[in-house]
Amino acid sequence: MKWYGLLFLAVVLFLTAMATKQVLLNLIVIGLAVYIYKYGSPILFKEYDEKRKKKLEESEAVREAAKTALQSGNLLRKK
Repeated sequence: MKWYGLLFLAVVLFLTAMATKQVLLNLIVIGLAVYIYKYGSPILFKEYDEKRKKKLEESEAVREAAKTALQSGNLLRKK
């Protein structure tokens, strides 16, 4: 719950900083965003990261299979 609160705070501060054009508040928001990205991202986006990693592994397997098929030359030969 801590990370969702910090994320909400960052969004609210960002919107406030944009509306009031306060540079100091923008710097605070940037620092908070870096902190959330570094330490909170694995907690906040765990499911998304797992799905993304699985899709990347599957696409890498397809890429390797396509690469092997193209290198062997059997793909474009007529039978």
